[in-house]
Order: sequence, then structure tokens, then C-alpha cells
Amino acid sequence: MNPDKIELFLGLLVTKELAAQIDSLPADKRDLYIQSSREYLSEVTIDSRRYIGKPCGDKVAFDSLQLVETNILSLLSKLGIESQVTPLTLFPIYEPIR
Repeated sequence: MNPDKIELFLGLLVTKELAAQIDSLPADKRDLYIQSSREYLSEVTIDSRRYIGKPCGDKVAFDSLQLVETNILSLLSKLGIESQVTPLTLFPIYEPIR
């Protein structure tokens, strides 16, 4: 694989319980907070596992990473989803440049 763009993504694994909470949200609220915009939450699927979180760019400082984590948990809280026991995971995502 020779990706055109590699970006880091910080996300929370979507468990069955979390998926049920997300899927039970009113569509307008879910669509407001979960979208492809960098200001809000995004969903990605890696190796058949669903994650919810935020892209962090191709490089990220540790202090910035902590701010992104705080922002993710804050947005989930606004959706009525309490922070999970599962830690957030940082991984690369590959996308072709359009």
C-alpha cells in the first residue's frame, strides 16, 4: 500500500454498548456532533472495528494530544455519553488525496 496521505486518529473503540448509545441518539443531535468536520467527532472503521474520535494531523505534540482527548470526551458528554473505561487509541489512517 502506498497511501497518498497518512493522518493520525485518536479514537475510542465503539463497543456494543457505545454503539447502542450512539444509535439511540436523535438523528439531528447525532448528525450535529458526529460528522467529517475536524471540529466535531468522526467515525472510522479499521480492521472491522468502529472507532469514534478525531483526526490529529500527520504529526501531533503530546500536549496537543491531551487536548484532543479532552475535546473528544467533552463532545461525547454533550451527547449524553459518559466517558468509557476503554482508553483512547492513537493510530494512523490512510486516505487517498482527492
